[in-house]
Amino acid sequence: MPTKEGVRVRAKTLGRQCDTYPLRSLPIDIYRAGIPAVDGLRPDKRVRGGVKLLDPARPLERFWERLAAARERLLVLDYDGTLAPFTTHRDDAILYPGIAPILLDLQRQGTRIAFVTGRPAEELARRLPLSAVEIFGAHGHEHLAADGTLTRAPLTPPAREWLDEAAARIGALGFAGALERKHGTVAIHWRREDQDGQARLMALAADLTQGLPEELHGLPFDGGYEFRTRGRDKGTAIAALSARHPQAIMAYLGDDLTDEDAFAALPHDGLAVLVRAEPRPSRAHLWLRPPDELRGFLSAWMAAAP
Repeated sequence: MPTKEGVRVRAKTLGRQCDTYPLRSLPIDIYRAGIPAVDGLRPDKRVRGGVKLLDPARPLERFWERLAAARERLLVLDYDGTLAPFTTHRDDAILYPGIAPILLDLQRQGTRIAFVTGRPAEELARRLPLSAVEIFGAHGHEHLAADGTLTRAPLTPPAREWLDEAAARIGALGFAGALERKHGTVAIHWRREDQDGQARLMALAADLTQGLPEELHGLPFDGGYEFRTRGRDKGTAIAALSARHPQAIMAYLGDDLTDEDAFAALPHDGLAVLVRAEPRPSRAHLWLRPPDELRGFLSAWMAAAP
């Protein structure tokens, strides 16, 4: 809610107040329409380490039963904040200990693994221990097929020009280190900045939102703000995977607000899993804390699959 200091983000479900950001009307809408509050968390001891059910109508045991009977299993994963902890420098983000061997075992066992990430697809591919996996990068603006074929969504000249100019402006103000330029997107990362640098970058993001062309929009993420073209997001990536694998039992694991689009796009029998240290309002069915509960969930998947 607005305050004279800026914008105050309130974590309703935790009953505590989060940071107050000195913004100039930057539209950080954490509680977007349609995202329910996180209430009535309860542990489910059927997974080693436990998980918390956000939707009591979706018991995990029922999902494991369907998974065991499935002819095809599809595990779709975000990377940063989900499989790897956030770091001050994005290049330092590596998988949590113990995750790589479980993913390799899952792939050998027959689970199809795909990734949906905000990173460029080829960049993520170089960080993964797996081969022949499908990756949707730049929030769905890129697709890297299992055979290595890369395709990118077309951009209109006005969108491309605005993104190029925004990136140049951010760099010219001395924030080249905070800039991430990807196909169809420009991201500003302020996690590594001090308080003054964060305030300046937030103000810059607010200024940039004032001149957005119609085909672009701005969205917050954990530790920054991103401008990207409309029509592609993590939800469209999930929809594409679902269309190609209509018989698969699917789960998606993610941590950020951008992952809510993926949660919403899952088929009716899909499982949405929120992976983060603390809960937040989400469309997810389960919440688990990394890394122990993450490892427990992936191990439980392997145990449930034939």
